[in-house]
Amino acid sequence: MARNTGRLGAGIIVGGLLAFGASVASREIMRRAGSRLIDWDAVREIAHRRLGDAGAPIPVRQRAEAEAFYRSTLLQIEPIVADEIGSELPAALEIPAVVDRRQWVDLNLATFRVLFDRIERILLEAVHGPDTTGRAVSRWVNRTVGNQQLGFMLAFLGRKVLGQYDVSLLAAGPTRGRLHFVEPNIVASAATMRIPRDEFRTFIALHEATHAFEFEAHPWLRPYFADLVGRTVEQLAAESGGLMQRVRGAMGGGEGHWLERIMTPGQRETFNRTQALMSLLEGYSNHVMNAAGARILPNFVEIHDRFERRGERRGAVERAIMRLTGLDLKMEQYAAGERFADAVITQRDRAFLNRVWTAPEMLPSLDEIRNPMGWIARIEGGAS
Repeated sequence: MARNTGRLGAGIIVGGLLAFGASVASREIMRRAGSRLIDWDAVREIAHRRLGDAGAPIPVRQRAEAEAFYRSTLLQIEPIVADEIGSELPAALEIPAVVDRRQWVDLNLATFRVLFDRIERILLEAVHGPDTTGRAVSRWVNRTVGNQQLGFMLAFLGRKVLGQYDVSLLAAGPTRGRLHFVEPNIVASAATMRIPRDEFRTFIALHEATHAFEFEAHPWLRPYFADLVGRTVEQLAAESGGLMQRVRGAMGGGEGHWLERIMTPGQRETFNRTQALMSLLEGYSNHVMNAAGARILPNFVEIHDRFERRGERRGAVERAIMRLTGLDLKMEQYAAGERFADAVITQRDRAFLNRVWTAPEMLPSLDEIRNPMGWIARIEGGAS
């Protein structure tokens, strides 16, 4: 009997300790889970760690030399691009920034935070009732996975991006844009493609300068683009019901990119508007670049051909990453947008194409990007 009583007493003590431990664990889970979707300090640390030695800072003298080169080159490029586009910049492009890979990651973290803050607000507003340990665990796990995914993607892109116009674009701030050149990637790519370093620098500067013209010469475009991207993101967060079912359906195949197949009709409509604008921006930029290139670089055609063929050297893993992240859509944007710009100029002229920059309603839809004559007919019909 005493033994049985002892066992009962031990059970009560152990049970009490387990209950106390569960209570402590629950509070610890709730504390660690917090309410944030992403831990940005963790993302930064993950991305920096994945970059490793490749994220080393640029030596001071090398950075100064590169920035001086880009300043001088952009001032030579600007009047030629202005002549090809038919419009002037409100201010010169003499303030480029040369960055290393880690700096590029840090700059783009600011843009991602703007987007995720909007998603976070929508998701938190959709939560009803008191927080629970189950919700906290789910939030904690999701954030841990999200941190790893974002950190991986930023490190991956940090090794690939060559130049970028205005990393704060999505914030639609009042300050004018700035050109950023990821010098380690530019130098490495020039060596891989066997292109003289300064000629490749000029080639990249030309492409990014055309983006600056698009946004800086048309003040309405920057806030419009920021709002469009923001609404796309908000819709993806707000209309998340049935996502897993759509994911399973998308993995089974079908028309279009898998990212498009997991969207609701409303999400797809807004996403297509964003895709159309991105295609126009990239395609118009490429068109102007091709028109101005020979005036700036005597061997522009050769450099362009080597640059276009770089995709043939991508390995299976890199192609898979681009497909999974949707980065392959950007490659398609270049081609579709350029075909649109070339077709409109061939059928009409450059002045007619430049009507796209006069107002949001003049922008082509994604169907019109694929069918330029449809856009021409709509614009001519509206003008009559």
